[in-house]
Amino acid sequence: MSQIIGIFYLLIILIYIVIGAAIVFHMLRYKINRRAAAIMCLIYLVGGIFLLISNVSLFFSVNWYQIISNFGF
Repeated sequence: MSQIIGIFYLLIILIYIVIGAAIVFHMLRYKINRRAAAIMCLIYLVGGIFLLISNVSLFFSVNWYQIISNFGF
């Protein structure tokens, strides 16, 4: 059962990365001011990477076996 949770989480992370790449692409492609676009892109990437790393570390710190066994699965 915990493998299903891991696969589902991996799918969510991949979707997050694809959406993030699309946002960065559009920020750089349709820029009005090159300097402002570069700064916004840098802030977005640093923030996104920080959130992704913290989310993954919190996900792996959860004891999924204990949570699932409490529900009777």
